[in-house]
Amino acid sequence: MALAELLRTLEADADARIAALLADARADAERLGADGAAELGRRRSVAVGTREIELRAGLGRALEAARRQAAGTTLEARAAALERIRVRAEAMLAERAADPALLGLFVRDLALALEYVGPVPATVEAPGALIETLRAGAAARDRVTFATSDPERAGLIVRSADGSVTVDATLGSRLARAWPRLAIDLAARLEAPT
Repeated sequence: MALAELLRTLEADADARIAALLADARADAERLGADGAAELGRRRSVAVGTREIELRAGLGRALEAARRQAAGTTLEARAAALERIRVRAEAMLAERAADPALLGLFVRDLALALEYVGPVPATVEAPGALIETLRAGAAARDRVTFATSDPERAGLIVRSADGSVTVDATLGSRLARAWPRLAIDLAARLEAPT
């Protein structure tokens, strides 16, 4: 009987060891499962974070591109509006070219231009309708010749005989010289809230 008892004891010890090994194996499996889940969560978190960074960067680039495009469209619209204003101003100046109220301005311009040119011979180019009035304004000045210019060009151009000095006092050139300052003022008005 002692052998049967020894066998039972050995079987009980074996069952206890098997149960302990199974418990350890289950604990290891649970720990490994928990560690795996934690690692999976960490990796998932890193992947989501990386993707979020990529998406935010892409969104930032897209937003900046949209802003640049909108700014470009705004600048193009502003430039087109300013060009329409400039063309209209040129047309209005051309319409006023024959206005008798401007004759005094042209005579004054001639006096200033001849003063600038100095005592050298000069040629005055002006539309035919202005020449007689300008001739009267330059009567005191000798060595001034007059030439008829394009009737569309309002105003006058004075050139020294040697070509070293040219004074352009046409309305178109005045507008061209004043245009940068006028364009800035007009652009500010276009931007101002109404």
